[in-house]
Amino acid sequence: MKKTALALIAMLGFTCALPTSAQEYMFTYSKLYTQLKNNNKEGHDDVKVGVFFVNPESNQICTIQKAWMEKEKHYEEFVIPPSNELPLPIDNNLRSANPLVFVNTQEGQCDYSLVVMTKDNLEGKVTYRQIEKIIPQMQTMLEDLSGMFSSWFTPEINGVTLEFANTLEGQIQLSNGKVVPIVQGKAQLTLDEIGPGGSMQLPEVTQRVLPFISHQ
Repeated sequence: MKKTALALIAMLGFTCALPTSAQEYMFTYSKLYTQLKNNNKEGHDDVKVGVFFVNPESNQICTIQKAWMEKEKHYEEFVIPPSNELPLPIDNNLRSANPLVFVNTQEGQCDYSLVVMTKDNLEGKVTYRQIEKIIPQMQTMLEDLSGMFSSWFTPEINGVTLEFANTLEGQIQLSNGKVVPIVQGKAQLTLDEIGPGGSMQLPEVTQRVLPFISHQ
């Protein structure tokens, strides 16, 4: 089975201006609001849209050293979580005010990345039913992001991509006796591989859980 990951890493044309230095990026809040507001829709109980910066060569998440918003005399700095997700608030008043958003990354050139992901990380024993619940929500979110006629072009999600910190190498044990390799911190598997009533045992807590599509 040949697998192709769908992490929904969308390099959107409006996402960030040219870096003002090798490590600083600037964009307007309103440009992101259209996508981020989907997080407030009903039916997305377990998934969300997340904003990251990714090294285009290694495909690893860049470390955000500092990020903030400013508008005239107003200034607000963000508290960056260990996941290095950009914690932008979703606020219609902010969309109207449209402050500038600045991001400083530890690495040099990084690409802006918009992803569909679970709100909570997975750890320990994860069942088929847990993944089965997540996938339709990811599908709906993906279609919401795609906009009009999305059902015509949006590929069908039938699994998940599990990402682990520190480019973990190892394997995931399935209850049916099979194993799924973890290569450079990533593992991909479908619902069929887990099987109804089955489960998987994770070696450590995930860093991100993203959509996955397999092609046979």
